[in-house]
Formats: sequence, structure tokens, C-alpha cells
Amino acid sequence: MNARIGYSRRRAARLLGCSLLALLVPGLPAAAAEAASAEHLVLPAEVVAYQSVLLTAKVAGYLKHITVDKGDRVKEGQLIAELEVPELLADQIRDRAQFDVAQRVYERMQNAARTAPDLVTPDSLDNAHGQLEVAQAELTRVQALLAYARVTAPFSGVVTARYVDAGAFIPVPSQSAQSSAAIISLMDFSHVRIQMWVPETEAPRVRPGTQATFTAAALPGRKFNTTVTRVSYALESSARTMLAEIDMANPREVLQPGMYLSVTLTPTPAIDPVAGNP
Repeated sequence: MNARIGYSRRRAARLLGCSLLALLVPGLPAAAAEAASAEHLVLPAEVVAYQSVLLTAKVAGYLKHITVDKGDRVKEGQLIAELEVPELLADQIRDRAQFDVAQRVYERMQNAARTAPDLVTPDSLDNAHGQLEVAQAELTRVQALLAYARVTAPFSGVVTARYVDAGAFIPVPSQSAQSSAAIISLMDFSHVRIQMWVPETEAPRVRPGTQATFTAAALPGRKFNTTVTRVSYALESSARTMLAEIDMANPREVLQPGMYLSVTLTPTPAIDPVAGNP
């Protein structure tokens, strides 16, 4: 029953739009107005980079050097920045010394256990082995942290912003304030996402594969034909709209992140949730 009421409300909303269209276009029959309303849906949209990241460092330190600037193109794995972390270097020296000591102690106890087994108990040998493993773990940990002092590109893309210069102190980022530790912003828009928000009354008619055409004020005379790639299905609670996305290759990068578009969709007829028919 609720499904039937919901469908009837969407139908009434569409008919109201058709009546307004007939009033705005003199001489347009009501049936033609309803067909025009059902055939096309025009929505604003925005271009979003397919991949976008705010690069930060996992460890705190002073920026030793940065190799890129705004507009530079980088490859995956390329060095972006390197930090000075003298405290970690000191920890590495300490942990390596402790590992060497633990290793020598364990090797000596092993030799003693072979030559004079009565003098070395199994427990003492196990304890020496455990201390060696702890020392190895501490050394591995500090070496892993030192590796984070070198910030590399996670994917190929374009540097769209640079926030620091050499000599700046880079703190450890917090979950609530990632931007406070940002080094650069990196985007890959060789592919882009085109995002639009579909009103509740039209959401049942927009699905993956829906035909779409869009234009951009920044690209006069250009028209792009494509289809909807995915929809979120769930409505955003505050605005009662559904996110729909179009994935597109952008080899010449004419579609830039942040660009506004006008998208014309050709939705499929809504399905009556009770009868199963449009």
C-alpha cells in the first residue's frame, strides 16, 4: 500500500511538471508536455578527479627538500619530499646496538649449550632467544618509520597544490585535521567522475546505463554523449537526492576537476512497485 502511494505521488509530481511545461510553451498539448518531461531530465553536475589525495607524512620532521611544484606531472612511486628525522636516526643506532648485543648473547649461549649442556638451562636459552626477537622487532619498527620520511606518489597524476617549502616542520597528521600536515595535493584526471544529484521524484528512473549528454560553459560548442556508470540507490537524507556518477576517459584533460556541467539524461520509465509495469 505504501509503495502504491509513493508511486502515485511521483506520478502526480511528474504530471504537475507537465502542466507547468504546457503553460510555459503555448500550443504544446498536455500529452506532448508529459512525453517531453518523461523523456529528458536536465541536471547540474560537477567534474571530479578519478583519484585525488592530500599527501602527508606518517612521521614528524623538518622538510629536507621537496621535488615538485604546482602543475608538475609525477609518476607512481616518484619521490615527492624527504624529511629530516634525527630522533629516528638516533633510535635506529640504539636499536641496532641492542640487536647486536642480543644476537651475540644468544649465539654464545647456543655454543655453551652444545659444549656444556649442564651449565645452560633450556629456560635461559629461550629467554635469550626471546630478547633477540624483541631487539629485532624494535629495529624493524624504527626502520619502517624511517622509510616514511621519504614521501612518494601513490599514483601518477598532476600536483594541483603545494603547501610547504623546504625547512618547514611537518607534524604527524590527525584524523580531524589532515590538512594541517599536508605537503601537496595530487590528482589523476586522465579519467574523471561526473557527479550529479538526482531528485527523489526522478531517482527510480535513473539507473546504470541511462543515456546522458552533457555540455560545459567552459567548452562552448562541445557535446559529450555517454551513459550513467553507477548510482548510489540510497537517497541523501537531508536533500532527498540520489548520487549518480559517470566515468569518462579524459586523455586530453579538457574536463578539469571542479568544472560545472549541464547533463541531460534520458531516463527509463519508472517501474510500478505493485504491478511491475511502467
